[in-house]
Amino acid sequence: MITLYVLDFVLHARNSSPKAIRNSLAEFGTDLTVAECQEPQEHSNYKISMVTEDPTLVFDLCSQFGRIRSVKIQENSRI
Repeated sequence: MITLYVLDFVLHARNSSPKAIRNSLAEFGTDLTVAECQEPQEHSNYKISMVTEDPTLVFDLCSQFGRIRSVKIQENSRI
């Protein structure tokens, strides 16, 4: 049985773009969306949603961009 996790979180990133974040996360899950929450500036908030098998890997990667906030994780099992 494979366990999938639906992740919804906000990333407070430094000097980054939605495209750079999307490209970094694309190989680690599906249904990936990265939406900017406010006007682009030095620090921006991005709402990220995706499905992954390894949330820890996703969060470790995102921590290289900035701080992770407002995390919601939903566990789904699949055969």
